[in-house]
Amino acid sequence: MGRIMIVGAISLAILFMAATVCSSRIMTITIAEDALNPQTQSCQQQFQQAQQLRSCQQFLRQKSQYDEDQQIPREVQQCCNQLEQIQDPQCRCEGLMKVVQQEEKTGQVQGRQRQQMLQTAQNLPGLCRLSPQRCEIQTVRSFF
Repeated sequence: MGRIMIVGAISLAILFMAATVCSSRIMTITIAEDALNPQTQSCQQQFQQAQQLRSCQQFLRQKSQYDEDQQIPREVQQCCNQLEQIQDPQCRCEGLMKVVQQEEKTGQVQGRQRQQMLQTAQNLPGLCRLSPQRCEIQTVRSFF
């Protein structure tokens, strides 16, 4: 009986290690394929050239903390200038999604403020008179 438990435990450990090795290989392949995607590389370059949309991040943070009607003109203009530096409309939306995700990671934006930030980010291209008029930004919420 004791031997069966030991063999079972060893088999379970080997199975766990094999699953871990397989899953890490899949992740590495996915990352490598994504890095080789020309569209992704182009968006990443444009995002870097636009200073990672830091003005947009600052604007979104401030806008989520104030009333919806209150305008912050200087920050909006700086954000629009950075967004305009991103030539590809799809890359603009991807950049805004990165900005929102970065803010979510801090954990400081939750509830109504998070929703306000998301809505503002989605409408930023239209506010800046850029295409697309609206970005569909999907974020993953963490519940811990």
